[in-house]
Amino acid sequence: MPLRPLLAVLLAAAALTAGAANHVLSVQPVATAGPWPVACTNVEQDPALIAQYGGTPPQDFWEGKPANGQLRYMTQILRNPGTTQRVNVAVPADSRLYPQFNGQVVEHVAITCFPTTSTNNDPGYALPQTGTVIPHMQPAGTAPKVLGTRLPLILFSHGLSGSPISPGHLEALVALASQGYVVSGVFHGDARFSRVRLEDLGDLAFLLLRFDEFAEMELMRPLSLKALTDVLLNDPVLSGAIDANRIGAFGASLGGQAVLNLAGAKLTTSVGLACRETARDPRVKAVVGYVPYAGQSFLPSFCNDQSGMDTVSVPFLGMGGTRDTTAPIGMTRQAVNRIPASHYLVEMDIPHEFRAEYAGELLTWSTTFFNAYLHVESDSGAMGRLIMMNSIAGGATDALTIDFHVPFAATLGDAPVIEYYHPKLNHFFMTIDSGEIPFLVNDGWLATGHSFKGWRLPPANPAFAAAPVCRFYGGYTGGPNSHFYTAEPDECIGLQRPETKWTLESVDFYIKRVTRDQFGLTCPFGYLAVNRAYNNGFPRNDSNHRYTTSDSTWRDLARMGWALEGAVMCSLP
Repeated sequence: MPLRPLLAVLLAAAALTAGAANHVLSVQPVATAGPWPVACTNVEQDPALIAQYGGTPPQDFWEGKPANGQLRYMTQILRNPGTTQRVNVAVPADSRLYPQFNGQVVEHVAITCFPTTSTNNDPGYALPQTGTVIPHMQPAGTAPKVLGTRLPLILFSHGLSGSPISPGHLEALVALASQGYVVSGVFHGDARFSRVRLEDLGDLAFLLLRFDEFAEMELMRPLSLKALTDVLLNDPVLSGAIDANRIGAFGASLGGQAVLNLAGAKLTTSVGLACRETARDPRVKAVVGYVPYAGQSFLPSFCNDQSGMDTVSVPFLGMGGTRDTTAPIGMTRQAVNRIPASHYLVEMDIPHEFRAEYAGELLTWSTTFFNAYLHVESDSGAMGRLIMMNSIAGGATDALTIDFHVPFAATLGDAPVIEYYHPKLNHFFMTIDSGEIPFLVNDGWLATGHSFKGWRLPPANPAFAAAPVCRFYGGYTGGPNSHFYTAEPDECIGLQRPETKWTLESVDFYIKRVTRDQFGLTCPFGYLAVNRAYNNGFPRNDSNHRYTTSDSTWRDLARMGWALEGAVMCSLP
């Protein structure tokens, strides 16, 4: 704070110590097998049909890999094609973006797994080649045995050279369903559109030579996911099991890129970094990417400097590997930091792969995030837990490195306290008063995108116990050309003394105060700590403070030489 020697005396009783940041806990993982038994739709394969193709492994059909110059895909080996989910994807008539399939309809196969009744006695189905069992698979000619309640839908997009029933992917799909979601994945069959392999993604020469077909393959993925959603919401049985207002998407590797495209990210569609919207789907309300592919330094996925992420409009959680050479973590950081909506990045000490021991991290982060941002009523504490989570105990080493929360829409009479920055002054300022904004913009202030919730007036509900926030300005009496905010009564009184050179301008807004317990300064469960940082500008009469709910922003300020002063207010998310 400015005038530190004097204020140390004036405000000793109210001195706030750095601490009580958000995202501080390592939590126990959720059980891989959730509380719900799971059933899945029919994807049974006919051994006789497989044999007709001269020994082609079943997994090649799952992945769409050609053999002997002939296409291979799931539709060729289905035992019960009338029962299996089929998705007809209408490709736009644009030969520049879809040089091979423009204007055509491309058939895809899908599988949906969902919580089922405890009385479901349908047997599991052991997949050919891998032996992995699909639980309680829907028998041919019957309807899926869903619960009599609507659940959130999670669209599932697998990685390149994979399928929803490939090892690792199927286990993740079933585990998510056991947590109380309808989870549906399309067999992208990437090799039908491009021969690119996982190891080619870092090869500049290969991508330059085959980029048109690679881009077409990328574009087909969000198209097929959007078409799958249409099929599910029009299915006579499954539509009754889905809450159409709570749709999320989960993608692994290239699937992580695809679900970001669904969320509004534009895609690089040429080696010259042409930038196009793909298949944004406003029905999707939250997305998760596991080791999400964001391109290479020479060819980012989301346009030049990942600027295509500027149009992502829904919350995103990424889980990236610090030892990942296929989806480099640096590209992921760059992409995530451009998202204007709420965004989080968990960095894990893993390469580009999924192992069973990573399931705790994947499930705990994903389910907490989805329940928080899809507002799942049966888990009202999800946002409170997400606010506190920094890592998951056991498994791979992981830590939340980027956190940025955009406040939920006002429902309790609250309003956003919006932050602005002035490049010439190198100062931050915040206000809840929308009437001030035109004057700020006229004077060169720029919105940073950061905000948190407060109240313009004292909330009517006494449970919120909101305190007035005093706004001081230093420039009237020779102090710094800066504003200072506090909800602490002793500070509000002490800073009005003439010798401090601060002038009380107004009560700017109302907010819950921090409290002190045996752990230090804390906020109630479910509230975000608003942390304060100080630029150490007193010696040059240039003091400025910044207030943020983002721990990663707070840490960045420390690296720039700011002093971290701790939690000073508590905000509803």
